[in-house]
Amino acid sequence: MRIIDIHAHIYEKVAGITQGQPMSSTRLGRVTIGNQEVQFLPPSFEKSQSTAETLIAYMDWCGIEKALLMPNPYYGYHNSYFIKAVKTYPDRLRGVALVDILKGEQAARELSVIYDEGLLFGFKIEVNSTFQCAPQKRMTDSDLAPVWDCCNQYHQPVFIHLFKGCDIEDLAVLVKRYRNIRFVICHMGADACFYQTAKTENFETVLSITRDNSNVFIDTSTVPVYYQEEYPFPTSIAIIEKAYKIVGPEKMMWASDYPGMLNHATMKQLINLVLNGCAKIPPNHKELIMGKNAQHLFFDN
Repeated sequence: MRIIDIHAHIYEKVAGITQGQPMSSTRLGRVTIGNQEVQFLPPSFEKSQSTAETLIAYMDWCGIEKALLMPNPYYGYHNSYFIKAVKTYPDRLRGVALVDILKGEQAARELSVIYDEGLLFGFKIEVNSTFQCAPQKRMTDSDLAPVWDCCNQYHQPVFIHLFKGCDIEDLAVLVKRYRNIRFVICHMGADACFYQTAKTENFETVLSITRDNSNVFIDTSTVPVYYQEEYPFPTSIAIIEKAYKIVGPEKMMWASDYPGMLNHATMKQLINLVLNGCAKIPPNHKELIMGKNAQHLFFDN
């Protein structure tokens, strides 16, 4: 069965921001956040980096054919490293672009240059990290519209990690306003749906938005983290099967959220979460979720 990972992170060095403080790699999987050092990755990541070569080795080991390199301000801005990785492994990797959406028109110009070069594609927004220095900002604020306009003009996909109920409200507006953008909801709705403060109906709303709009999709990654459960992740299986029942297999794609999810499971266990665990999904529909949908959306064009 073809397996494509649509959510993997690489970086030569963590150089991001979280909780309003800088975050930087040290060693043995640890990073500093401000003045505090914390375990960030398994200790086997000796330099606390996630290289393209290590990702490819995991892919080869576990039978993953291709992957999308997913950025996040949490890790830092690594467009140049993504480009290097894509040039080195053109048949295996595609890289998603990251710009600072808070720059508005300037960010849109930066994206235009990236899209014209043709080495990276799409755009990622992780709402919490993106707006942590501007917590009152909303994705639908008018000064951010140039970025959405640019993605829409170039028919580029947008990957969104939601955090709050208002993010879901903004998503509902954006998917109607920008019909040339394929929106991919990361982590089954993420913190907006599964964190302790999330309302139970938020997941239903995210699934309804996905089902009712032809330009909206959802990835299966990271749900076990929100429930702090061990493999084989029964709660996560139930959530993925519920999504399948409501939105159908054509709207779902498997993702690992490598390497952070290796703190919670092996890569093979992350694959088997869907491949073996979701008994209510028939094999031909698992083929769509595990790779065929991603191939069609991100690699055939």
